[in-house]
Amino acid sequence: MTVLAFVRRFLADYARNRVNLLLLVVVPVVFVAVVAGTLADAARILGGRGGAAVENATAAWSAAFLAGIGMYFQSAATRDTDQRVVLAGLRPARMVAARLLTGLALAVLVSAIALVTLALRTGIDRRHCIIIT
Repeated sequence: MTVLAFVRRFLADYARNRVNLLLLVVVPVVFVAVVAGTLADAARILGGRGGAAVENATAAWSAAFLAGIGMYFQSAATRDTDQRVVLAGLRPARMVAARLLTGLALAVLVSAIALVTLALRTGIDRRHCIIIT
């Protein structure tokens, strides 16, 4: 079995639990849409820059937090199963690669949701875009 087949199975298993999907979608939206303004105001009150810089950072914070939590729960819940699969003959490097790629896929999903929420909240105009030719 290839690593990508394991990644597909791991993602399917993760998606079976609706709470996981709810966390991956709702938390970044709420954090970026609701908490970003409050964090920016708190930074300004405490003497920092505040404003758009803090609001933009909330997307990265929520994505990083949820990617880490998602990967932790994915690994912790399946530790015994992973050990049995390795004992059955799968090379440990393949299992680790599959878990890391699954975590990367979760991180990309959460990052995309957070960035879309940020774009809807603050808007994107031409001067903020980097055009690669």
